[in-house]
Amino acid sequence: MNIGDKVRFLRGQEQGIITRFLDNNLIEVEIEDGFQIPVLKNEVVVVAKEEGQYFRQEIPAKKPTLPREAIEEAKTVRGIYFAFIPINDRQLALQLINSTDFDLPYVIGEEQQGNFKGISSGVLQKQQHVKLREVLVSEFEQWPTWIIQLLYFRQGYFTLREPLVRKLKFKAATFFKSKKKAPVLNQPSFLFQIDDTSLAEGGKTLDTHQIKERMLSNVSDQEQAPLLKLERPPQEVDLHIEKLTPHFNQMNNSQMLTLQLQTFEEKLDMAIATGMEEITFVHGVGSGALKNAIHKKLSQMKEIQYFQEAKREKFGYGATLVRIK
Repeated sequence: MNIGDKVRFLRGQEQGIITRFLDNNLIEVEIEDGFQIPVLKNEVVVVAKEEGQYFRQEIPAKKPTLPREAIEEAKTVRGIYFAFIPINDRQLALQLINSTDFDLPYVIGEEQQGNFKGISSGVLQKQQHVKLREVLVSEFEQWPTWIIQLLYFRQGYFTLREPLVRKLKFKAATFFKSKKKAPVLNQPSFLFQIDDTSLAEGGKTLDTHQIKERMLSNVSDQEQAPLLKLERPPQEVDLHIEKLTPHFNQMNNSQMLTLQLQTFEEKLDMAIATGMEEITFVHGVGSGALKNAIHKKLSQMKEIQYFQEAKREKFGYGATLVRIK
C-alpha cells in the first residue's frame, strides 16, 4: 500500500484514497465527501487498476455507510480549542488544544486599547495542548481580546488550508454558558472551538435561561468543575464619566460615550450571568445620548423583562431600572 492508492473497505461498500500512514498499523483514507477516516490496514484492500479497465470504467466511490454515531463522534473529537480549566474557585488556566491530525505553528497575543502583546508562540503537535497563561475570574471584565494565528502543517502530501486567524473577546453570559469537557485533557472546562467558522468575535448567541439552568442544575461530582465565584455588580451602577476614569478631561464626547456604554454592557452581562433580578443604571440627564443608547440596547434584548425610569425622588430623570427575566 502507498499514499494515493485507491482502497475498498472490507466491511462496507466505501472506497477512498490513502492520504496518510498513522501509528499502530492505521492508515487514513479520504472517502468521497472529503471526510478522512482512520482504519486498520487489514480492514481495506487495494483496488487494482486493471479492475476499472476490465469494466471499462472506474467503480465510483460511494457515500459512507458508517454508523451515524461513529461519524458524529469523529467530527466532535477534531478541532482546535481555547479551554479555560478551573484551578480553584478564583483562577483559570488558559489552554490551547490541538485535537486534529495537523501540527500547528501558532502565535497567540492579547490586544488592549489598540496595543498588541505577544504571549506565546511555537508549534503545537497533533493531539497535544499547551498552557498559555492563568487568569483571574474577578478580573473578567478586564480580560483582553485574544488574537490567535495558526498554520496547518502535515508531513508529506495534504490539501493546503488557509491560515486561521481569530479574534476573541468574551462576555460573561457567553463565557459561563460554555461549560464542557475539554478534548485531549479530558477535564471540565469553559470550552471554545476556535476553528468553528460560526464563532465570531464575542462568542455565540446567548441564551441566559440556559445559563441559569446550567448554573443551578445538579451535575455529578466527576463532571462538575470547581464552583467559580462570580462577582455581582452593585445594585446601582453609576455611569457618570468621572466615576469611570480619572482621565475624562483628556477624552472627547465620543470617547466618553463609548466607555460609558461599554461599562453598561459589561455590568448588565454580569448581572444576567449571576442571576440578578434587577439593576439600576445612573446615567444622568445631560443631552440624553447615553440614556437613548441604553434604552435602545435594552429594547433589543430578550433577556430583559422590562425597563423604566428609576425612583424620581432619588434619581430625578437620570436613572433607568432594568428588570431581568
